[in-house]
Amino acid sequence: MVGAVLSRLRQAAAEILSRPALYWALAGVFWLRVLVLSALVPRRPDAEGMWEGARAYLTDPSHLYDAAAAYIAQTHVIAPPGTLAAFVSPPPVALLAVPIALLPQSVGVEVWTAIDALAVLGALLLLYRRLGITNRLAQPAFWLIAAYFPPLFADISAGQRGGVILLGAMASIWFESSRPFLAGAVGGLVAALKYYPAAMVIGTRPAHRIRYALALGVVVVAVSGLSFVPLGLGGAAFYFQHVLLPSLASHNSDCAYDSVRTLFARTIGGEPYLVPSGSGYVLVTSPLHLASLALILSYASAVLFAAGAAWASWRSGWNPAYGMALGFALGALIPNEVWPYQWLPLLPVVLLVAARAIERRRWLTLGLLGLCLLGFYRQPCDLIFPNLWTVAAIGVFVLALWENRLFRLEVSSTSRSE
Repeated sequence: MVGAVLSRLRQAAAEILSRPALYWALAGVFWLRVLVLSALVPRRPDAEGMWEGARAYLTDPSHLYDAAAAYIAQTHVIAPPGTLAAFVSPPPVALLAVPIALLPQSVGVEVWTAIDALAVLGALLLLYRRLGITNRLAQPAFWLIAAYFPPLFADISAGQRGGVILLGAMASIWFESSRPFLAGAVGGLVAALKYYPAAMVIGTRPAHRIRYALALGVVVVAVSGLSFVPLGLGGAAFYFQHVLLPSLASHNSDCAYDSVRTLFARTIGGEPYLVPSGSGYVLVTSPLHLASLALILSYASAVLFAAGAAWASWRSGWNPAYGMALGFALGALIPNEVWPYQWLPLLPVVLLVAARAIERRRWLTLGLLGLCLLGFYRQPCDLIFPNLWTVAAIGVFVLALWENRLFRLEVSSTSRSE
């Protein structure tokens, strides 16, 4: 009797959990959460910093980076976001934000946040269409996972530019198969804002790679060069010498930074970091002080991630969507310092693997992916160890590399149809 009841309960649960409507409803709830919480954020320091940079670019471009250079020289770290001293991005970012700098800051910040949010949605729609998802469960799962992914909310709520970069990257993937020159040009536009989208060239098809790389390189150089013109030759040299290079060596102890480098530096390198405690912060230091080994491991991991992306792309038969998404994800794994919103480049890989795992009924892969995504559930500073995000991100990336076979049949069928 009890066994029959349990059997019926299991059947009922299986029936409910297999209904797409359930996951569409959950996706709607999560997207509503993103919308409401993003709207309620009282301040968007990153968008404020972009407004400050764009305003200075318009009014006094030759001194655009004076405040940032002075702060870095004094403290050896990048200033907290929200002021001109924190603006260390290249001039194309200031050029991008010029339209909102013509508005009052309070209005411009909200307008930019809306633009970035719409760009995120546009990017996800392009990827969704590119994947051609037909599975009735994978379709809502795609949007549910995207809405859950905490770095997406972090990017929108802070008023960052990750959505615009994501849109350009997904557009580049969209055009790669039919218009490699255009795909490379679009990739070059967003690579001028942040250099890491250039790594998408790793996953392009061999027949298209030269044209893609050529277009990307020409556009990056042209856009960057034109944006430096108002600064003058001296201003450009000042940026590279006193802002760009020193900022790359910045080692901030804030627990919100959770890059791969800080993972090694904090665990075996003895690098101290701050974590919240009561009404203040306490400094935490590992008993191990193997700084040289931590540095070697951080550089070695970057090489291994890039080599792994190239290997998995090759193993997939050079599936451009998969390979280029892997290259794009390197923008989250390789930088020295990574804020929560800077893990957004990992999202396309997450969605690719999730969608294909559901379609191919690879439940173990899906379970491992879900376990990794749980590592992002709380913000880094709310965790016992802030680099749990880093561990989760590495897990996602390695899983995506290992599951390259999920994308082989897609390439074969695409080749036959062509």
